[in-house]
Amino acid sequence: MTQPIILLILKALEGRGAERMVTTLARAYVKMGYRVHVLCLENTQEMILDSRVQHHMVSYNEPLFEQEIEQVAAYKAVAERIDCYVVENIGKPDLILVNIYKLNWIMAYSQLPNIVNVLHTALSRQFKDKLSRAPDHTIAHLKFVYGTHPCSCVSKGARKDLIALIGNISRTTTIYNPCDVDEIKKAALQLPDIEQFGLTLKGYIIHVGSLDTMKGHRDLLQAYARTDRKLPLVLVGKGKLEDEIERLSIQLGIKDCVKFLGFQANPYSLISSSALLVLSSKFEGFGYVIVEAQALEVPVISTDCPFGPRELLPEQNLVPVGDIDALTTLINEAMSNLSKYKAPLNQQMLPNHIAYQYLKFGQNY
Repeated sequence: MTQPIILLILKALEGRGAERMVTTLARAYVKMGYRVHVLCLENTQEMILDSRVQHHMVSYNEPLFEQEIEQVAAYKAVAERIDCYVVENIGKPDLILVNIYKLNWIMAYSQLPNIVNVLHTALSRQFKDKLSRAPDHTIAHLKFVYGTHPCSCVSKGARKDLIALIGNISRTTTIYNPCDVDEIKKAALQLPDIEQFGLTLKGYIIHVGSLDTMKGHRDLLQAYARTDRKLPLVLVGKGKLEDEIERLSIQLGIKDCVKFLGFQANPYSLISSSALLVLSSKFEGFGYVIVEAQALEVPVISTDCPFGPRELLPEQNLVPVGDIDALTTLINEAMSNLSKYKAPLNQQMLPNHIAYQYLKFGQNY
């Protein structure tokens, strides 16, 4: 009997939430006995795939065009290349999960069966500028991209946002990102050793996320500067705002209390050894690092940003976005009573549950 085939498609195996979802889900499907394939457009590989997962690359050679008509032609050509490659080298997948807007657009032109788009963020936020400049055109474009195949959103808030923006024009559902507790705990026992960064066990506060505007590092540093700063603040991640955030730490007089560790392929030992994890985002599609902290039984507080944290944490663990005073107060309160801000992981987020939800949703296509 031929093993069923699962295909997961994304731009590259970079170290962000969507890529963590793909690697976790791929491993879950392998354990369930599926033939699992991951197909990327770029060769960047910061995330490690299970050795039983087959990794493929179909190069995207075209530049990004200013004219949409040229971009459409380029993406149609890429979709055709992907279709031919899959048919010749993989076969007929029983389920294809397509991650990230760029791939969602490309695969709207695909002729392959059983495609489900996975939305990792809120479209209204992702396309805020374009919706402001050209709302009718942008909405029409998004209706095409996300009306062609069924869509799964990683939070209820992101799904409501999708429907509010383009209407209920395709089948939609909410499927949270999977959290592999066993693998996360295993990874937490591996390098990097926190001592190499001058850190001590439960002796620091941590933030994990790319250094870009949506992650709210400016608010976090301003709030942290107003605390008693008994513990240093550790920032894990890379991004275009790194120099700006480092300059801000100097301006606030907290440079000696803030450690910039850059991207870490395995952040779990750093999370596990921290006293408190803080998420300060302006918006999220899900908030992956929250459930990872929960898996490691680390206290976690967050901004009540759209759209993930309020679905993952109790109200006492949340503060309004942009309220620096409230974030300062919550950091101080959490440091005074850490156990109060531990929140249990929802067991429905374990990988096998999530894998079955995608299969069920895809089978009803």
